[in-house]
Order: sequence, then structure tokens, then C-alpha cells
Amino acid sequence: MEKLTDQRWRHAMGRRFEALTDEVFQVIRWILVVGLADYLARSHDAMILTLTYWALSALLFGYIASRFLLRPEIPFLGNPSGRAARLAQSALNFLLCVGVFALTLYAVSALTQAIAEYRGTL
Repeated sequence: MEKLTDQRWRHAMGRRFEALTDEVFQVIRWILVVGLADYLARSHDAMILTLTYWALSALLFGYIASRFLLRPEIPFLGNPSGRAARLAQSALNFLLCVGVFALTLYAVSALTQAIAEYRGTL
């Protein structure tokens, strides 16, 4: 209870919570934009919509990659000391990024397919 009355602790926790909710909101917003582009590309057979979907998907990949690669990496190998170990650490984080991206695109595709079928556009 003492920490709840400490203004500095409350301020620090508020900043952390705000940063977390901002990250979650950004990911959800990106997923919605990519999902809308996927829906439009599926329901209207126009090449520009398909290209837009893939361009937005690439940007989503870049956003996810920035979270896993450009910020502190997930320490799969602890604190690697050699160059090869650091490269392996980065490679594992890149594979995690690709996996998260693939799962995200799969979920967006499944959701878009379900919405399109429900609306009768496919």
C-alpha cells in the first residue's frame, strides 16, 4: 500500500502502463488496416488493392521487426559474448519476428475470409 501513495512510483507505473497500451493499440491498428486491405483485395478483384495489401503487410512486418530486432532483443542465449553468438541471438529473434508475422497474417486472413463469407462477397 505504501507504493500506491508514492507519487514517483505511481508516475513510473503510469508511464509503463501507457507505453504498453500504446504498443498494443499500435499493433491492433496495424492489424485492422492490413485486414481492411485484405478484405478489399478479396472482395474486389483489382491489382492495386492486392498490391496495397502486400505493401501494408510489409509495413506491418517492419513494425513487428522493429519490436523484436531494434529494441533490446529477447535473450534466448543469455548474454552472448562472441560475434557468432550475437549473430545467432539476432537470427533467433529474426525467426521469432517472422513467426509472429506469419501467425498475424494467418489470423488476419482467416478473419477476413470469415467476414467476406458472412457478407457474401466471395
